[in-house]
Amino acid sequence: MKKIIASLAVVASLAVTPFSLALAHEVKTPMMQSSPQAEQQPYDVQFLDTMVKHHQDGIKMFQMAADKAQNPELKSMAQKMADDQKKEIPELKALREEVKPGAPEAINMKLMKMDGMKMDDMDMSKLKDLSGMEFDHQFLHMTIMHHQCAVDMSDVALKQAQNPDVKKKAQMIHDMQKEEISRMEKMLAELKG
Repeated sequence: MKKIIASLAVVASLAVTPFSLALAHEVKTPMMQSSPQAEQQPYDVQFLDTMVKHHQDGIKMFQMAADKAQNPELKSMAQKMADDQKKEIPELKALREEVKPGAPEAINMKLMKMDGMKMDDMDMSKLKDLSGMEFDHQFLHMTIMHHQCAVDMSDVALKQAQNPDVKKKAQMIHDMQKEEISRMEKMLAELKG
């Protein structure tokens, strides 16, 4: 019986780990929250609003790399990604107003499946603390995962969206992000080599 109680005490102490604290932080971080009643809005609105949020989070990371990356090609690519997504956000917002004018914000974090990787402040601070090749490596790794999230969201939108213009935008996002993933994977392989 004492062994069982001791084991339970160990399990309970493990419950408050950096991981669980990260999860608690994630819940409290505004950038990680879904909009109230997001799931009650049409799927197309959820996709567009969530993609805007996804782009906004990405831009923060891309700007950091445009400033800090050691590799000049990576620096240039990060700036281009930031510029492209800054340009695309107003297009997504305009399309959203065509789909359902005046609808409440519908950011749905359930659409952003990132295989355990979250673009919260804690992850950004990992990048802030790095420099040189370490920064480049971590940035590429995180950005590939971030882009894959957009590809996955776009793939679902191609099946579930009702508006043909939303499907067209999803295809464009899919194609652009897939191309950038391919370039980044090549750069990452070169860094490791």
